[in-house]
Amino acid sequence: MDAFEEFLREHSGQKFCTVTPGGNHGDTLIHRGLNKKLDEHGIDYTSLNLEEVYNRDVVNGFKYVLNIAAWNLGLERGFQLLEIPEDADLILFEGGGYMNDIWYGPVLLKQILKRHEQPVAVAPQSYWFESKEFMGHFTDGRPVTLFCRERRSLELLQGMPRLPNVDIKTSGDTALYLDAEDLRPLIKPAREPYDLICFRKDKESIIAPERRREIIESSDDPLVEDISKKGDLGDFISTVANARQVHTDRLHVAITAHILRKEATLYPNRYHKNRGVYEYSLAGNPEIRFIDT
Repeated sequence: MDAFEEFLREHSGQKFCTVTPGGNHGDTLIHRGLNKKLDEHGIDYTSLNLEEVYNRDVVNGFKYVLNIAAWNLGLERGFQLLEIPEDADLILFEGGGYMNDIWYGPVLLKQILKRHEQPVAVAPQSYWFESKEFMGHFTDGRPVTLFCRERRSLELLQGMPRLPNVDIKTSGDTALYLDAEDLRPLIKPAREPYDLICFRKDKESIIAPERRREIIESSDDPLVEDISKKGDLGDFISTVANARQVHTDRLHVAITAHILRKEATLYPNRYHKNRGVYEYSLAGNPEIRFIDT
């Protein structure tokens, strides 16, 4: 039993409210892995997804954009984004890679902390900040448990001012609680073999265009596509499952390959996330390798 499962076991008699900003198919795998363990431990929980909320209501979406603008300007004010159930004993932010200066997870965290007094935990996450101000969110004294999914995030948080109410632990990405049997029912057959070449096109990407061309040209049958949001989850898993080999800087494309025992090469992203998770959770699998660019 890892540290995160032990935490769930210790709090299994409490009602959880899990919170996620939403995201792509990788985030769905993170969510499913978390729910698998919550169910195994018999935990009563409610799940809130910010992306689903603001997709249903354009006003909430606008509020989120304004909160991001306020956060960038260092302003304290902001709109309420999600309503946490009053009977929740603990607020659990789902894992992933959104607690950093690239994405806006801290905006959601800040607004929920401001309006709700329950203890808070963050499931295994990659953290990255230029400043050391992140711990300032937790000065109200409530119990806080922060899980890191790799050592570099742990070292980052440990280098910040320590608060007696904040506990910092490491545990693997919750998508890794899934196994091949969890994914196999979603796999659809492919018509012909291919090598999947899946690279980011967003602000986490650091793979140079000439390096991408080299990788593509090294394959006889390349399928070049960022599959992170294309189609449904079954399409995502099937595209990985049916590939002969995978080249990607999408962490959960590599994690899916790992679960399905496919050969994959993982490349770095803008910060330590990919290398860190590889070293912490994937390096023991000979089918998965990490290559710097």
